[in-house]
Amino acid sequence: MTPTLIDHIGILVADLDEAIARWSSVTGYTFSPVARYRTALYSDHSDPEPHFHDTRVTLSRQGPPAIELMSVTGHGTHSATELGVHHFAFRDIADVPARIAACAALGVREDGKSLMEDGRVHLWFTDKRDMDGVRLEFISRFPGPSVADDGSSLWVDPATGRKSYWGPPGPGM
Repeated sequence: MTPTLIDHIGILVADLDEAIARWSSVTGYTFSPVARYRTALYSDHSDPEPHFHDTRVTLSRQGPPAIELMSVTGHGTHSATELGVHHFAFRDIADVPARIAACAALGVREDGKSLMEDGRVHLWFTDKRDMDGVRLEFISRFPGPSVADDGSSLWVDPATGRKSYWGPPGPGM
């Protein structure tokens, strides 16, 4: 496997707004406007069939790795029983299915996958039991189903094709 750097560290929190205020105060980090990772095609140990998943998220401007704060949702990988360090994320994986196969060959199991409507894998979580209590998240190169907190579209950077929680760059960015 080709090594890649950690893009962000995901922290699952009970109250996202309170966590943003606390993490900002303690670290001095600036967090993006809240967005949502919203899909009807998520599966995990709570339900292996694709189902609705809607997690509110924010990313720190500082990094890499950035800090991603995520709200509790559902009964599986993002439930209240999973609070705390949730995952280390690796972004811009060219072939997520190949990474899944390589991990499986090493005995690393799956516990979370998000598909696009055309069947492509957008992101994949390893089972935390196989990685010393922490999930690894492998994210494809193409934009996923993230939207603004109000459900509107996020700005897409024309240079990279990536969605931005921050919107278009402003002065001094």
